Amino acid sequence: MSIYNLLRELPQYSDAFSFGFDIDEIHENIFYLDKKDIEGCFRLWASKFQPCAFGRLASKKTKCLDYHMTIITEEELKLDDYHLFQIIQNERRNFKDRALRGEVSAHLIFFVSRYLSYAKPSSEFLKVQQELCSLYLPESLPIKPDIIYSESIPLRHPDNSIKAYKAGINTFYSTAHLTRNHDRRVPGGFLISINAPGHYLHLSTENGVYSSLEEGLQQIKKLTIQSIGKGGISHDEKISTTWLSENPIDRQGCPSQKGEHGDYYSGFYHTDVLIPSEITIDNKELKVFDTSDRLIFDWNVLFYVTQNIFPLGHPYHGEFVGVTISEEEIYFNSFAPRKANTGKLTD
Repeated sequence: MSIYNLLRELPQYSDAFSFGFDIDEIHENIFYLDKKDIEGCFRLWASKFQPCAFGRLASKKTKCLDYHMTIITEEELKLDDYHLFQIIQNERRNFKDRALRGEVSAHLIFFVSRYLSYAKPSSEFLKVQQELCSLYLPESLPIKPDIIYSESIPLRHPDNSIKAYKAGINTFYSTAHLTRNHDRRVPGGFLISINAPGHYLHLSTENGVYSSLEEGLQQIKKLTIQSIGKGGISHDEKISTTWLSENPIDRQGCPSQKGEHGDYYSGFYHTDVLIPSEITIDNKELKVFDTSDRLIFDWNVLFYVTQNIFPLGHPYHGEFVGVTISEEEIYFNSFAPRKANTGKLTD
């Protein structure tokens, strides 16, 4: 069955369903706009209502933060899967060409569709998300839930060397609203986000935004910490789906030795996972924060924001210290999928 036929069979909320004032207003127009206006509409929304500080700044093209945006319209979703695959892979190459030149460090693939916007969290929607992500990551088929997938982002440095930096990949969708995935809400449908903070570190330092890599690292860590616990936007109870420990202790209850908030932060599920299955299929509203919720994950890491060199095979190999590659490897993704750690990840 084609992807579009799968979309048409998705369980749907009614047109009266509210996504919060910020998204409801956008849904009045976004499905009728051309691609240029869709991007402008999305950037304006994200610059105000995206919990992630990097996303807000990139939407305003501030401090060398920016993203390449690929928009897939409802009409394009009606194409056969092969042509849809070609469109997305061509855009993937365009993004990497721009990243190589130091223009962007992130890629957003935005599927704008009423079917996707009003899709109820369900096993059917989970399958559609897997199919759409498969169009971007054919080298990692089959795409499975509860797995961490990565991308390789190239950057040509002033000495003409090329290094690849690991990027994380996440999914966002409109009906995450009010669920345990609330902070992954976006207007308009479904979005795949690819983001390489290490690529941005070197790009911004080489362009004079930061005086040194160390200053850049400290600012990136600061922005990361500022993003945690800042969700709950348009949630009736203002519940963020990530949070820092209230006291300067690590997750084993010992005094922290590595910064104000320790090495870890908490959230619903592992935040690096591409498609978190139990959250994606659950449409239960998050009305009360329950500290005993079994999906709370206390081991999302902060210590990877470093110039330390991690060995090949380590989850953070290539994150901030790039991997030297040749011209022929610019479009190749060398970072394999991995299972999410279920406990503390030692550095």
